Amino acid sequence: MKKTSILCMLLMLIGSVGMAQKEFKKSLSGISRIEIETNTSIFIKKGVSNEFIIREGCSNCKSEEEEETGSTWNDKDSSIDEKAKGLTPIYAGGEDNTGVGMYMEKDGESLRINDLKSFYNRRGLTISVPASVALKINCGNLGNVKIENLSNELEINTNIGYIKLNNVTGPITAHSTTGNIDVVFSSVNQTAPISISSSTGMIDISLPSNTKASVELNSTMGSVYSNFNLIKPREDGLKAIGGQKAITGDINNGGVKMSLKASVGNIYLRKK
Repeated sequence: MKKTSILCMLLMLIGSVGMAQKEFKKSLSGISRIEIETNTSIFIKKGVSNEFIIREGCSNCKSEEEEETGSTWNDKDSSIDEKAKGLTPIYAGGEDNTGVGMYMEKDGESLRINDLKSFYNRRGLTISVPASVALKINCGNLGNVKIENLSNELEINTNIGYIKLNNVTGPITAHSTTGNIDVVFSSVNQTAPISISSSTGMIDISLPSNTKASVELNSTMGSVYSNFNLIKPREDGLKAIGGQKAITGDINNGGVKMSLKASVGNIYLRKK
């Protein structure tokens, strides 16, 4: 009995070592912008150093269906192939110069990172960045984007995947073809416009009640809901709330321009 227990413990230990997440670190000295191209889901959080850190695997990258059902994202690398031992992976998109299946190149103050692995050979990525760099992220056809606690400038694009941003400030440009977009602002950066759009998904935005913004809300086939007072005084002293195609208005006498557009889905603009 004891021998069996010891053997099970050893197998579990070996398995946990085999599933250890690979990691890549890069100093961001002289870098002001990071561009990431991938086909997997990613979770990005604020780092504690001036380094860009990528870890394979992502416990925060559940799909919306998995979050509703409570199922667990599988961090295990399903691409392990015993026959490949002693061989080096090669990719059509370039050379893996990071050790985590990515090609990285520096162009002036920009750092470009191209994921060489397919969606089916990834189980998500966890990324840490400092607040000093702007981020441009493209998650391809199936990847989701989840970001927490960043004051960075963000440019995000997904196709089917959702975009979830929590405790961010912007500036933000975000688009999803079919995914939903949820953004919770801790405050709103006033230096550049904010543009958020989804072709068939819904958009849900939460702002602090004291936010200053000049907003344009446009849902072609959906509905628009808000608990902000968006009635805008006209030059003749009367009040209006926009035309048939778009609702425009000022929050707290206006501020940064904010555009929310959904072709089919609803738009929700709410106070935190």
